[in-house]
Amino acid sequence: MRTLSLRARLTLWYTIALVLVLAVFGGDVLIEQKRLGIRRADQELESVQTTLATIFREELRELDAPELAAREAADAMRSLGDDIVILDASSRPLATQLDRLTLVDLMPRRSPPSVMTVDSATGDWRVHSRRITIGDGIYTLVVARPLTDLAREQREIREAMFVVIPLALLLAGAGGWWLASIGLRPVTHMARRAASIPLTGLEDLGTPPRDDELGQLARAFNGLVARLRGAVETQRQFMADASHELRTPVSIIRTAADVALSRDQRDEGDYRDALATTGAQARRLGRLVDDMLVLARADAGAYPLRPVTLYLDDVIDECRRAVQLLATARGVALTTHGPSDVSIRGDEELLRRLILNLLQNAIQHSPSGGVVSVDIAPNGSRVYVRVADTGTGIAEADCARIFERFVQLDPSRRAEGTGLGLPIAKWIAEAHHGSLSVESTGHTGSTFCVVLPIAH
Repeated sequence: MRTLSLRARLTLWYTIALVLVLAVFGGDVLIEQKRLGIRRADQELESVQTTLATIFREELRELDAPELAAREAADAMRSLGDDIVILDASSRPLATQLDRLTLVDLMPRRSPPSVMTVDSATGDWRVHSRRITIGDGIYTLVVARPLTDLAREQREIREAMFVVIPLALLLAGAGGWWLASIGLRPVTHMARRAASIPLTGLEDLGTPPRDDELGQLARAFNGLVARLRGAVETQRQFMADASHELRTPVSIIRTAADVALSRDQRDEGDYRDALATTGAQARRLGRLVDDMLVLARADAGAYPLRPVTLYLDDVIDECRRAVQLLATARGVALTTHGPSDVSIRGDEELLRRLILNLLQNAIQHSPSGGVVSVDIAPNGSRVYVRVADTGTGIAEADCARIFERFVQLDPSRRAEGTGLGLPIAKWIAEAHHGSLSVESTGHTGSTFCVVLPIAH
């Protein structure tokens, strides 16, 4: 099956389904036709049996001998061609009119009235037996009729099916092949056009002219092409920005080394300055490479999360202690508010990195004497962590840009960061089924809000 084309497989399955339908239909026709034929024979035999009972009753009124009355009644029904047996109360035959059956075949198998089908050497017979009471006597009337007409009709129907069904399958197979070809023609056209679409440019399958499943497929493919192009463009921009960001510290390190080695003799202070510059840029380069690696693994879906149940206030206290020296050096106060023992489930290392990035960002943008506050506010199944600073705020147009990679709104602070802290923080929040956004901003400062699910 796998080596066949889709068109051939559709035709084959269509033909197989049609064979099953026709087989069930043919069997049902035969069963129903036999049932109707037997019912028709039963109705006719009941009529014959009623007529025989009437004649036998009349003959008994004219003749006292039951044997003679039974023979007269049987002779009167001879023209119908049915086999007839009249029995007395002790099941002794009073009269018989047998053609192809024996008396044993016609004897009732159970208490009358009874209806049965007898299989004899001459075919199937339908047998009716009825017990009647006439005067003081009890008699059994047995009437039988061959089912040759029904057998002939069934045979003719089977012969017709053996001729019609193969012809119908042949025509249906050809029609299925033709319909499959017409139905799959747009798919073939879409496949040829899709094979020629470049990853660059604006080409796609175009606006689908139909709203059926093929139109949905075309729209889905166009969306996939658009997402692929967006991913390629994002990757290309990421590589360009990364190259630009990496070039600066590498150039500074190379320049410091070249200057330090340009003369044979230098004093210790010159070498210390060169090594200090090299160390600072190496640390910046390390942070940049580490952040780029995190985002690259996140984009590829290969960053494993190690979720554990933890208390959010403990993580925030650890992060506050980690950035306390930076805050003290800048003259910024750190405060925390909110309940303790707020339980969440997540990757402790990534959540710590999320809070650190927000705290470092808030401290760097707060003036000396400013305050950075962290507020924890559980609400239902979510907990809201707000990090507020007292900086100059963010322009409304830049609120979305700050979560883009390598975006730094203040060029004077480029040496202090990589422009990847907020994008990483946003990815960490979303990886934990939460969110990160700028809740408010103005000339008195900005507030970032992290929303995380509470562990149950």
